[in-house]
Amino acid sequence: MSAVSLDEIQSQITDLPPLPEAVTRLMQLSRDPESPLGDIVETVRLEPSLTLKVLKLCNSAYYGLPRAVSSIQQALVYIGTDTLVNFILAGCASAYYRQAHRGYGLAPGELWRHSVGCAFGASRLCRSKQDPDSIDAFTGGLLHDVGKIVLNTYVEAEFGQIIKIVQGESIPFEEAERRVLGFSHTDAGRMVAETWNLPEQLVQVIAHHQQPLKAESFEQLVARVHVANILCVSLGIGLGSEGLAYTFHPGAVDVVGMSLSDLYPVSAVMLKDFNNAQEMVGLAA
Repeated sequence: MSAVSLDEIQSQITDLPPLPEAVTRLMQLSRDPESPLGDIVETVRLEPSLTLKVLKLCNSAYYGLPRAVSSIQQALVYIGTDTLVNFILAGCASAYYRQAHRGYGLAPGELWRHSVGCAFGASRLCRSKQDPDSIDAFTGGLLHDVGKIVLNTYVEAEFGQIIKIVQGESIPFEEAERRVLGFSHTDAGRMVAETWNLPEQLVQVIAHHQQPLKAESFEQLVARVHVANILCVSLGIGLGSEGLAYTFHPGAVDVVGMSLSDLYPVSAVMLKDFNNAQEMVGLAA
């Protein structure tokens, strides 16, 4: 068994480009109900690539609006702040996920599909769009597996040993990763989140989405992403090798404030959201 050194992990994280500053600012603004809409408009307007993404989205068949949208102000009127921020986040995060992640048995684009599906699911588990966790749920779902980008090469090299332990001892893939490599993708993901100075709620989601009952804070948000992740696995969205050894913690459903029977309609709506957003996923390419 060959453990990965902390220096190697840190080197991989250093080579990973951080989220654009404008996106980080949008995340901060969207969490503050007192933020003027003008600040959001100005943040997007000053980034031509973000403006282009938003205008393409609004003028796509996905929305089918009766007139062309030519400004960020108009876009906000039609799609709302939360949707605008979510789609910008999705578009900017896509660059991290597009390649194949063979260590996890994921073809090109599959980790991206899984992350987007989980983002929609976590957002749906917020019972209304007015829920203050809505943006964080979407973002947490989108970034929860960012550690796989860092560990992919190491997992690929040791996959035989990892899967042997998973199958032989019936333990979660994450635990086998940690035993063989010294790190799991959730450990690596936490380091990425802290290096990027992401807010604590997102650090908790990335670090504990596989074992939500161990979250140190923001327990309900972490539980939502865990449940959304399970729904993605059950629907076969970005299943990969890990999905076959993923442990569901039913207590997370209680933390979310739902019952198991409530998840059936949620999964149906989540799948509809995901299928309807295929054009958005393509737009982010």
